[in-house]
Amino acid sequence: MSEVGPEHLIGADVMAGLPREALAELAAFARHRRYGPDEVVFREGAEGDALQLVRSGTLKVVQEKRDADHVLQLLTPGDIFGELAVLNSTTRLASVIAADECETIEISKSDFDRVLHRHPQAVRKMLGGLARSLTLAKEELALHNRMLECRVEERTEEVRETQLEVVHRLSQAAESRDDETGRHIHRMSHLCAELGRAVGVSEEEVETLFHAAPMHDIGKICIPDRVLLKPGRLTAGEWKTMKAHTTRGAELLTGSRSSIVKMAEQVALTHHERWDGTGYPRGLKGTEIPLVARICAVCDVFDALMSVRPYKGAWTVEAALAEIERESGRHFDPALVAPAVQVLPRMDAWLAAAPGHPTGVGRPSRADAHAGSVLGGR
Repeated sequence: MSEVGPEHLIGADVMAGLPREALAELAAFARHRRYGPDEVVFREGAEGDALQLVRSGTLKVVQEKRDADHVLQLLTPGDIFGELAVLNSTTRLASVIAADECETIEISKSDFDRVLHRHPQAVRKMLGGLARSLTLAKEELALHNRMLECRVEERTEEVRETQLEVVHRLSQAAESRDDETGRHIHRMSHLCAELGRAVGVSEEEVETLFHAAPMHDIGKICIPDRVLLKPGRLTAGEWKTMKAHTTRGAELLTGSRSSIVKMAEQVALTHHERWDGTGYPRGLKGTEIPLVARICAVCDVFDALMSVRPYKGAWTVEAALAEIERESGRHFDPALVAPAVQVLPRMDAWLAAAPGHPTGVGRPSRADAHAGSVLGGR
């Protein structure tokens, strides 16, 4: 290894303004240091009292985090680090670790002070160099922070896409059982989001509801075809089996950290509760029922009345809205009924143009009207 000369120290901002003879004196004080791969030069938070110049190999400037270490910079031959430590013993702001076999030269604060006292005229220039260095460091830090923010945003978007993929897969599972159920869950996204917006739900919650609503009946994948697809009225035993789709759906969705899946769990469990407390599975009453579930209850019944099912024909918009108004205060939250009457017909016009929407709408029979009053139970 060649001797250290003044030319090796010129690149350090802290050396700016020092005459060549002062640099030569500092070079004479330099001590050689050798490090093996992954050997720590110093740790973040450690006290520092020396600068070092890389002579060979590569070192990593690392910010150590609980989840992972972030490499902030690679130091290669000619780079100088730890400059501020020769001005005032300070806490290291990051760790430096050897990436491979490395050699550095080190100059201590005490040696730097000794030389500086012999060349006081250089102090002003040296401080100017440091000011420029700190400005550049501040700009680099701001750029690094922006890069980290972009990485966080990218990761957040990846997590969100994963959540939506879960929704899509679960919705596909429901569609594979019954084509009409599949179309129903698609329409529920739009109906629930629009009604939620109309009653003052925040845009963030509206978006979550849009993605959670399709899973309101996800528990039906646990219901046998002989019950789910039965064209006539259900027996008492079959009805008990059908009602279990609420608890089974919640069980399928429980334990998630996703805001979408958490809301979907809540909706799956409680969207068949009734305002007057006669619903299932828990007999919740009034505001004991989550608002998003009360919204889903109105939309679920509206769309079910408007659709052809194995056990009923499709109703007109007017008849479906009349049924919802009739059930205000019994099945439905009265505060949601008036907004629903305004919003749902507009949404129906759009949904009617969507592929797969049933046609042949007519007026309900007396039997259909009875089915409608308990619909949502199916």
